Amino acid sequence: MNDVYAVVDNNVVINVIIWDGISEWKPEAGNLVPLNGDAGIGWSYSDGVFTAPPPPERSHNALVAEAELQKSALLTVANNAIAPLQDAVDLEMATDDEQTLLLAWKKYRVLLNRVDTSAAPEIEWPTQPGERAS
Repeated sequence: MNDVYAVVDNNVVINVIIWDGISEWKPEAGNLVPLNGDAGIGWSYSDGVFTAPPPPERSHNALVAEAELQKSALLTVANNAIAPLQDAVDLEMATDDEQTLLLAWKKYRVLLNRVDTSAAPEIEWPTQPGERAS
């Protein structure tokens, strides 16, 4: 029967292998540790425990791209909220509450358009009408 082993060198997994445990084989570097759970190359091994490496930090460009997507999605929400309210105003059918809400959404959209996504991840997003500021 074949078992899965981690090849560990200096407390870091450098390879994962399937080995029958019978044939003559020895890794060029490191020691074999039976692997009974999740672990992979780059994981650390200490006191019988495998630990995943920390996730890599996202680049500034990736953070800016994520902020651009968020800004676009929030603008879509604002546009969808504004359209029927603006229709009601244009057709002189808007209630006072609808007019107030339309103004709030338009102010929100202006503030949203002014968001500088190049400052990601340090962005202060405006609060949508009806939400509490965080």
